Amino acid sequence: MARYVKVRDAMSTEVFEIPEDATLQAAAKRMADARVNSLIVRPEGREEPFGIVTSSDVVDALADGRDPGTSLVGEIATAPLVTVTPGVPVAYAARLMRKANLRHLAVFNGREVVGILSSYDIVKAIGRWGSATVGVDVAEEVEITSAATD
Repeated sequence: MARYVKVRDAMSTEVFEIPEDATLQAAAKRMADARVNSLIVRPEGREEPFGIVTSSDVVDALADGRDPGTSLVGEIATAPLVTVTPGVPVAYAARLMRKANLRHLAVFNGREVVGILSSYDIVKAIGRWGSATVGVDVAEEVEITSAATD
């Protein structure tokens, strides 16, 4: 059986968070400071993440006329989170992204967020390991869920 590149091999393990009641301006600053394009959104005082906000979400909100200084992250975040587990092939995650029309997936190991997989991470995986090892021949049907188990 072929050894496929797994999500764990391609994902970013640095996960940055922001409260759902933070402004879009605060989210933009956090992303710029951390040099990332997405943040996990977590409600104050809760363990479970609420969703994800991306740089594209912030730009779209600005284009829609929202004020970044007063609009809140929770108002534009993609929720609930669409998740993937570290052990699935990268091609499966790519299919999930396409089906859900997303560019970032939260990676869960049990109930813990252990990484973020972006479309750019997938591009890097293809460049590094080639198409044969990312799992293009994996025939699993993709199902969108917001709960992850490994």
